[in-house]
Amino acid sequence: MNVVINRMELLSAAKRAANIAPAESPLDVLRGVLLETDTAAMTLSATNLEVALEQKVPCESEGSDALVISARLFAEVVEKLDGERVTLFRQGERQNLTIKGGEAAFNLNVWEKGSFPKVEIPFPEDTVKVTGIPSMAKRTVFAVDPRNDQPLLKSVNLMFTQTGLRSVGSDGNCIVSAKGDDKSTGDISLLLPATSLTRLARLCSDKDEFQVGTTGKAIVFFRENFAYSARLMEGSYIDSTRLFESLVNTFTVLTDVTDLRKALLAATAIDQSGKVKLSFTGNELALTTTGESGDGSSSLEIIPLTGTPHGEYWYQTNKLSACLASLTGTVTLGVAQGGMLTLSTAEARYMQNGLRVTAPAVKATKRKAA
Repeated sequence: MNVVINRMELLSAAKRAANIAPAESPLDVLRGVLLETDTAAMTLSATNLEVALEQKVPCESEGSDALVISARLFAEVVEKLDGERVTLFRQGERQNLTIKGGEAAFNLNVWEKGSFPKVEIPFPEDTVKVTGIPSMAKRTVFAVDPRNDQPLLKSVNLMFTQTGLRSVGSDGNCIVSAKGDDKSTGDISLLLPATSLTRLARLCSDKDEFQVGTTGKAIVFFRENFAYSARLMEGSYIDSTRLFESLVNTFTVLTDVTDLRKALLAATAIDQSGKVKLSFTGNELALTTTGESGDGSSSLEIIPLTGTPHGEYWYQTNKLSACLASLTGTVTLGVAQGGMLTLSTAEARYMQNGLRVTAPAVKATKRKAA
């Protein structure tokens, strides 16, 4: 290997690879990044067996070579180098790689390529185009519980429909269905671990356009010089479409997401991990929390739409707060049977089960004798 490559482009790719490769693994090679060179590009590949990433960086290279090097160490070394371009050199099949940049140089141990797993790319004719991955992930992943014992409740349901892509997440207590790219049409439903979707969202922007397809057990997002593969889950997911259609709100009101978010933050400033009470009276919504450290309350004006807003209802603060952080614009808020809270915007639909709150016991006091 004798390669000259742009340092910042290599550093960016190395950092992405280090975020994919596991810090600990019984297989040394999985902690590494696979470097493959030809005369025009260096390909960097990393995997943790759940997801895999492949990136290509233009370079000037004499011949071809392939080796594996510690992903985290490689990223740290490239970051410490100076200059616009760096050189990577290995003589023959020696078990070390020399990396030079500016006045600095490092000699690092390497492994041979062996059977390092690679990303399998679907046939282009079997793929669809997708944009807006980070926004879709933001509106969905918060509803998933990564600590849940049920694998399906750690997953996001990606549905390619005739009207575009939808993403659904749930922890069993709340569920959200968010719109994705309306041009990503199809007729397939896939289950992707939420952590895998989150990783991809961190590696791209909403403007990035991917081709998306499956290879049987994996879903692959790819574009020029970049491919990301994630293992799919098996099983039957919640029928979110039928669930949302079955909801009948007792009443609905209209408000602004930003105003509702600010009111919730104010009311729960003392305790953001407990529960919050929503009280409806005419054109006002009051939010209240009661905790060991004290009480908090806030209110905002609402516009009644259907039914008569009334009553008091309790909900988990953290999930409601995460939902409002992912939404924008005007929101239709409703309360359905059993105190079920519903939120609906142009981008997403959300529901959360109400909590049963027992009134505190009243302590009896002895009346003093006259």
